Amino acid sequence: MRVAELRGRRIAIWGFAREGQAALRFLREHDPSLAITVLDDADSPRDADVALISGRDAIAAAISGIDVVVKSPGISLYDPLVLQARAHGVRFTSLLNLWFATAPACCTICVTGTKGKSTTTALIAHILRGVGWNAVAAGNIGVPVTELPRSELDAAVIEVSSYQAADFSGLCDIAVLTSLFQEHLDWHGSVAAYRRDKLNLLRHARRSLINRDALAAVAGVLDLGELRHDTFAVNAALHVGNRYLARPHNLANLAGALAVARSLGVDAASALRAAEDFPPLPHRQQEIAQVNGVLYVDDSISTTPEATMAALDVYRDKTVTVIIGGHDRGIDYDALIERLQKEPRPCVVLMDASGRRIHTRLGCGARVRLVDSMSDAVAQACEMTPRGGVVLLSPAAPSYGRYKSFIERGEDFARCLP
Repeated sequence: MRVAELRGRRIAIWGFAREGQAALRFLREHDPSLAITVLDDADSPRDADVALISGRDAIAAAISGIDVVVKSPGISLYDPLVLQARAHGVRFTSLLNLWFATAPACCTICVTGTKGKSTTTALIAHILRGVGWNAVAAGNIGVPVTELPRSELDAAVIEVSSYQAADFSGLCDIAVLTSLFQEHLDWHGSVAAYRRDKLNLLRHARRSLINRDALAAVAGVLDLGELRHDTFAVNAALHVGNRYLARPHNLANLAGALAVARSLGVDAASALRAAEDFPPLPHRQQEIAQVNGVLYVDDSISTTPEATMAALDVYRDKTVTVIIGGHDRGIDYDALIERLQKEPRPCVVLMDASGRRIHTRLGCGARVRLVDSMSDAVAQACEMTPRGGVVLLSPAAPSYGRYKSFIERGEDFARCLP
């Protein structure tokens, strides 16, 4: 759907956080005559001269009178109000779809995956800039696509969440799948729906690059024969001096980024050299401090068991105390619990709903503590960790409930350090 198709229609933007505000700017810039209403749970949108319908009951009463809704990613496609509105003929689109409908002149590279998508997105842009391209990372990584430069841009590298991929209707040049586990079941409703929604991105790409480890899962959802695709994987010949990228899970991200560079005709040796000075992203196994001989690591981005297990593997040669727990989406923690019970066995501090569920399986003991706050978690972890050890925040769960985002959770962890 193009902006021109919205003229004369009743338009609503549902959700008024960063992406909703970007949608309002984008629509007004392209057509100031559009009549736009904001649907949001907040009392009032800040710094916006726009009609507001606030609260779920009010939204439910009004939405059937809207023609087109620009939906923010956090609003589930399976929300009963969305389903009800669609049944009444309301059309839904997204900021990402509106931007792609403008037919951007640059190369578009969309990156998705359960884990690794932010690092891979940033790394692709970093490599391309290092070999002389004008490349910018955007999307779920924190920069709305509508804020990308409109001219003289060679490549837009766009992180696409499962929420954004689910109803993606554009056509990107390259789609990258970094991994595929279970995630966001509260939004998608089931593992099958999550995979189907996530992989919708690959159906809207001229070419797809798929992590070989995820290929079997992809084949369970899509007909690979209908996809123009290649795979990537870490091989023994891949060596990098960058300590952060040399970690096993980041080597897979590097392999994906190099596969993109190769598909764009970039010399492999030049691409690898460009990757050498890639800086770690915040809250992703970020070594933030060393206090009294103990290393403190912020891996707040970890929202899956697989991510936490990968973080534990990075520090398996050290004595580790790991802080786990957050919002409970009902995902399977069996593999993580098994890992916590194996040698090298870490000490474990558990918090919030998912932490309490894991605690019922691990039980109490000298190596397992259950706490009520981040400050208590850090204090207990300090007590349990000897000099030379590591205190690792790697929650294996989303942050919402206690925090607005994984960023806020990581910042709280840092504030609580001794």
